[in-house]
Amino acid sequence: MDQGWNIVVQILLLGVMLGVGIVIKLNAKFLQKHLIPTSMIAGFLGLGVNIIGEYVFDYVVFDRAFLSQMIYHLMGIGFISMALKERKKKQSKAIFNTGFAIINTYAWQAIIGFGVSLLLANTLFPDLFPLTGMLLPLSFAQGPGQANNIGMIWQEYGFTDGGNVGLTLATLGFLWAFFGGIPLINFLTRKRKHKKNEFDARTVDVASIDSETQVGHTISVPKSIYVDDFTVQVALIGVIYAATYGLLLLLDYLVTPLGGFGKTLIDLFWGFNFLFGTLLAILAKKLLNRLKEKKVISVNYADNYLLQKISSGSFDLMITAGIAAISISVLYDYLVPILIIATVGGIFTMFYTVFIAKRIYDDEVVENIAGLYGMWTGTITTGVALLREIDPQAKTSVTDNLVLGSGFAAAFAVPIMLILNVPVQGLIQGKPWMYGLTFALLLAYSAIMIGCIAFVNKRYKNKKWL
Repeated sequence: MDQGWNIVVQILLLGVMLGVGIVIKLNAKFLQKHLIPTSMIAGFLGLGVNIIGEYVFDYVVFDRAFLSQMIYHLMGIGFISMALKERKKKQSKAIFNTGFAIINTYAWQAIIGFGVSLLLANTLFPDLFPLTGMLLPLSFAQGPGQANNIGMIWQEYGFTDGGNVGLTLATLGFLWAFFGGIPLINFLTRKRKHKKNEFDARTVDVASIDSETQVGHTISVPKSIYVDDFTVQVALIGVIYAATYGLLLLLDYLVTPLGGFGKTLIDLFWGFNFLFGTLLAILAKKLLNRLKEKKVISVNYADNYLLQKISSGSFDLMITAGIAAISISVLYDYLVPILIIATVGGIFTMFYTVFIAKRIYDDEVVENIAGLYGMWTGTITTGVALLREIDPQAKTSVTDNLVLGSGFAAAFAVPIMLILNVPVQGLIQGKPWMYGLTFALLLAYSAIMIGCIAFVNKRYKNKKWL
């Protein structure tokens, strides 16, 4: 009897790859110098093992279908645990501006990526799925989880191996983050004549997602209930993820009757499971705090330390699985257009990040550039890893900007989800004019975000940012 060993073996193999990656990282000065995360090293090891197994021994080591499902759920768990953490209440210009800038980045990466893929599909690569470039903001700015989710959904509409294309784009995003980000921040720090602190890069590989790098336990559940603190965190995350599933089922029931538009929209909703989970986690945290203020409950159930570890571990596993799941045959078929889209996207994101950061931050500009560029080409943990290159002791407020700004941005992400549905409808209905409508809507929403940034700067009586 199998006893579920097939699933366990896949997870154990990822653990083995991470273990070997740790050993390599500890002994490779080059990898330490360039802050390449262990999870990324482990992912490429897994990819190499899969290539050897598939093409030499005719045996697929990693089950790509299972890894895709694992990536999907790890992203939801990681964001929920991150949103449940207790943080000091802050309302500042930097946090508001970061949130609006994040949404504006999604819009512009979509404009650039979609524009490039349409150009390629109508010239050099007529067989290219025209929506390929729309994966750019999902893979660069949101990581392999979301790129895989939406890519797989679009496979139903003719995007052959869309999930793997998304994973490949996300991997190229990580490469841009580190091999583009390190020279960028070194150039900027030299330009401002900032003396970089010495530190051991090995200590920042699994970077904290919060400025409280050495955060202690915050849970206060009485030991008399005989349940482990970690179990309490699993229960909290489980309840919220179950509520997320229930909410998506409800939306599915309400939206599906709308026909083709409703079908593609609910597919996007399922793909953005992490966003709904994050919003519900924020609401749950506010509810728990309110109940404690009213003395309905008298203990803290959420533990910052354990939630931080769950979130970081989820993202590490997600990155490892995301790279290991890449199909080389798909990469070969899409290699040139993917490289073109990723290169244009990487160059744009680099210049855009410098441009926008200089205009929305009054201080810690270079540090914010490092964090934002890393996040906009990978994940929040990637951004923090780049930040540690010039802020090893977490003395700046940049991590708060990234985390709290991302939470603030979640409330404004729904229109982007709706806009993503427009070109899909254009493809299904054979109405290319809807592609033009997509660009118009993205530009309009970008203009709204820029207007919000201008309003925030005016409210805080700062100089004009444009």
